Amino acid sequence: MANKIFLFVLLLASCSPDLSDDPIPFQPFPEILIDLNLPEYVKLKTDGGNVYLNDGGVRGLILYRLNTETYFAYERNCSFHPQDACATVDADLSGLYMVDHCCGSTFSYTNGQPTGGIAWRPLRRYATRLDANILKISDEIIN
Repeated sequence: MANKIFLFVLLLASCSPDLSDDPIPFQPFPEILIDLNLPEYVKLKTDGGNVYLNDGGVRGLILYRLNTETYFAYERNCSFHPQDACATVDADLSGLYMVDHCCGSTFSYTNGQPTGGIAWRPLRRYATRLDANILKISDEIIN
């Protein structure tokens, strides 16, 4: 009986997420101003469009347009073992979610929450504000 209990506890422990990893480090950055009329941001003129920024955060940002008034800025540093050299989040080619090819985790564009894989923390989201055609991104953390 003791062997069955031990096996059950061992099995249960192996199915739980690895909660030993570190959180994403914080890298402050000055406010970023994006002129949405520039050609490099044309994808942000369509709901569901996304672009990468090399500025901001630890490994850059992914900007995502939810609708005409709502934009999200996510840290590209994966939330699972963020110190790993390959822990960088990309937009999936489908455009439906973000993915870290290093750990295989996927993340939602609408809230940054993990939707698959081994990550258990959401991606860091930064504050955005739209002023006419200028999108302002600050290092204020939303989640």
